[in-house]
Amino acid sequence: MSQARNRTATPAASLSGDWLPKERLRNLLNVRKPSEGEIASSIYLKPGDTAESSEWRERLARLGGTPEENGCGLVGLRSGNRALVIAPPFPVTESSQHDSWNEEPLWSLVEAERLVGVVLVRLGRYSVAVYRGEDLASSKTDSRYVKGKHHAGGTSQLRFTRIREGQMRSLYVKVCETIRVQFEPLSRELDHIILGGEKFTLNGFLKVCPRLDEFKDITLKRRLNIRDPKRDTLDDVGSTIYESRVWAIEW
Repeated sequence: MSQARNRTATPAASLSGDWLPKERLRNLLNVRKPSEGEIASSIYLKPGDTAESSEWRERLARLGGTPEENGCGLVGLRSGNRALVIAPPFPVTESSQHDSWNEEPLWSLVEAERLVGVVLVRLGRYSVAVYRGEDLASSKTDSRYVKGKHHAGGTSQLRFTRIREGQMRSLYVKVCETIRVQFEPLSRELDHIILGGEKFTLNGFLKVCPRLDEFKDITLKRRLNIRDPKRDTLDDVGSTIYESRVWAIEW
């Protein structure tokens, strides 16, 4: 499900880290484009790079590093006394600065059709899928029973914990094997892999699945906030992959 779904009524002037699909991002940029004679500038930063411009450094510092958390770098577009800071869905490949409103490199990132693998893991359920552009190309969704919380103490608690850990490991092993089946035939074609689901379960999975080490160079830092990885939600995930996160700041 689109991460921007619950924000569709957000006014453009109050954007504060909103997730926007491609069409909403295009509409916003069309509204914010500078008028003739209005001061404008643009900046593109690869992951880990910092702005050479002191003006852009000062403005970006107001956001406290939050746009960089997705690991894809950032884009800044200034129009007069306002600016947009954009964390794109895929990594900026070249840092640059322009004395104009230049959104072309941004659209090269957002609109390029990519082959993307997606791994979604929650307690008891998972989906592993491949997307060509926004279209679902293949997928495998399954579930494995995992016991819920247990509030008793003593030996009963210890026994419950052992059983639950075994069930979780069984889930992780199944996900790892599904990744092999889904991704290995496309290993030379995949552009990126994106992970998502529930943070605790996903972190546990990453500790015990060496399969993803083979894809670490193309695994993005950003995470998809998908509550329930099941087949009837996977079609919407295709557009979520291409969402950008946007902040509006005063210049």
